[in-house]
Amino acid sequence: MTWPNLTQAQRRLLMDSDPDDLTGTEGTGVELRTGADYAVAKSLERRKLGHRTGPGGALPGMYWSNAMGLAVRAAIMEGGDHG
Repeated sequence: MTWPNLTQAQRRLLMDSDPDDLTGTEGTGVELRTGADYAVAKSLERRKLGHRTGPGGALPGMYWSNAMGLAVRAAIMEGGDHG
Protein backbone atom coordinates (compact mmCIF):
# COMPACT_ATOMS: atom_id res chain seq x y z
CA MET A 1 0.00 0.00 0.00
CA THR A 2 1.46 3.37 -1.00
CA TRP A 3 0.16 6.82 -0.29
CA PRO A 4 1.86 9.16 -2.76
CA ASN A 5 -1.12 11.51 -2.73
CA LEU A 6 -0.52 12.63 0.86
CA THR A 7 1.29 15.90 1.41
CA GLN A 8 4.41 16.07 3.57
CA ALA A 9 2.37 17.84 6.27
CA GLN A 10 -0.24 15.06 6.22
CA ARG A 11 2.45 12.40 6.46
CA ARG A 12 4.08 14.23 9.36
CA LEU A 13 0.82 14.42 11.32
CA LEU A 14 0.11 10.73 10.68
CA MET A 15 3.62 9.83 11.85
CA ASP A 16 3.21 11.91 15.02
CA SER A 17 -0.09 10.21 15.88
CA ASP A 18 1.48 6.87 16.71
CA PRO A 19 -0.16 3.77 18.23
CA ASP A 20 -0.38 3.77 22.01
CA ASP A 21 1.96 1.53 23.99
CA LEU A 22 -0.84 -0.49 25.60
CA THR A 23 -3.02 -1.66 22.73
CA GLY A 24 -0.85 -0.82 19.75
CA THR A 25 -3.97 0.24 17.91
CA GLU A 26 -5.36 3.46 19.35
CA GLY A 27 -3.71 6.60 18.07
CA THR A 28 -1.86 8.96 20.38
CA GLY A 29 -3.26 12.47 20.14
CA VAL A 30 -1.30 15.29 18.56
CA GLU A 31 -1.85 18.87 19.71
CA LEU A 32 -2.94 21.25 16.96
CA ARG A 33 -1.27 24.62 17.54
CA THR A 34 -1.73 26.62 14.35
CA GLY A 35 -4.29 27.20 11.66
CA ALA A 36 -2.10 25.14 9.32
CA ASP A 37 -2.22 22.23 11.81
CA TYR A 38 -6.02 22.40 11.83
CA ALA A 39 -6.13 22.46 8.02
CA VAL A 40 -3.97 19.32 7.83
CA ALA A 41 -6.07 17.58 10.50
CA LYS A 42 -9.27 18.47 8.65
CA SER A 43 -7.85 17.09 5.40
CA LEU A 44 -6.94 13.79 7.08
CA GLU A 45 -10.38 13.67 8.69
CA ARG A 46 -11.99 14.10 5.24
CA ARG A 47 -9.93 11.12 4.05
CA LYS A 48 -11.30 9.14 7.01
CA LEU A 49 -7.81 8.63 8.49
CA GLY A 50 -8.58 10.10 11.91
CA HIS A 51 -10.54 12.73 13.78
CA ARG A 52 -9.97 16.08 15.44
CA THR A 53 -11.45 17.89 18.39
CA GLY A 54 -11.39 21.44 19.69
CA PRO A 55 -10.23 23.91 20.25
CA GLY A 56 -12.18 24.46 23.41
CA GLY A 57 -12.90 22.70 26.63
CA ALA A 58 -10.18 21.20 28.77
CA LEU A 59 -7.95 20.22 25.84
CA PRO A 60 -6.53 22.27 22.99
CA GLY A 61 -7.34 21.15 19.48
CA MET A 62 -6.19 17.55 19.03
CA TYR A 63 -5.86 15.06 16.19
CA TRP A 64 -6.01 11.29 16.57
CA SER A 65 -5.43 8.68 13.88
CA ASN A 66 -8.04 5.95 13.67
CA ALA A 67 -7.38 2.32 12.64
CA MET A 68 -7.16 3.28 8.95
CA GLY A 69 -4.81 6.18 9.75
CA LEU A 70 -2.58 3.84 11.73
CA ALA A 71 -2.58 1.37 8.82
CA VAL A 72 -1.51 4.16 6.45
CA ARG A 73 1.17 5.17 8.99
CA ALA A 74 2.47 1.59 9.02
CA ALA A 75 2.53 1.54 5.20
CA ILE A 76 4.49 4.80 5.11
CA MET A 77 6.97 3.39 7.62
CA GLU A 78 7.38 0.17 5.61
CA GLY A 79 7.95 2.20 2.46
CA GLY A 80 10.69 4.23 4.12
CA ASP A 81 9.09 7.56 3.16
CA HIS A 82 8.46 9.15 6.56
CA GLY A 83 8.19 12.70 5.26
